[in-house]
Amino acid sequence: MIRHIAAIDNQNGLAKNGGMPWSIPEDEQYFTDETKKYGGIVLTGIGTYKTFNKPLKDRTNYVLTHQTKPIPGAILVHDLETFFAETPGDIWVIGGAEVFNQTLHKADELYITRIDATFECDRFYPEFAENFSLASQSDVHTQNGLRFRYEIYRRNP
Repeated sequence: MIRHIAAIDNQNGLAKNGGMPWSIPEDEQYFTDETKKYGGIVLTGIGTYKTFNKPLKDRTNYVLTHQTKPIPGAILVHDLETFFAETPGDIWVIGGAEVFNQTLHKADELYITRIDATFECDRFYPEFAENFSLASQSDVHTQNGLRFRYEIYRRNP
């Protein structure tokens, strides 16, 4: 199964100036807990990987990149179709925007943290409403003055 996990604002914004323009430690813990499930295989683009500055602990880190120089603690991916064909088990796609765009057609589930605010982001999560339906959502949470909820979407049959 291929799952996306992302936090987005009211305009599907993911990032601004190379980082997340919000701080929600509860959501960061949710991201950590969820991406360790189902085998802990994560796929990220090189730009997003650089924001972590190190491999994500207790997960197998794959990085989509054109570079050939090894990245300590990560496995390089140069072709998405080959990666999906040759990687058994469940995969978490964790960003960035371009990787979400390139893999949305493969995703079975979307784990979306929807933040009730607008941050004038410059990177956006792709539109998905046409192909996915809301399967579950949490109650509203509040942290650092921000209201948010966890939503899980499943691909329409």
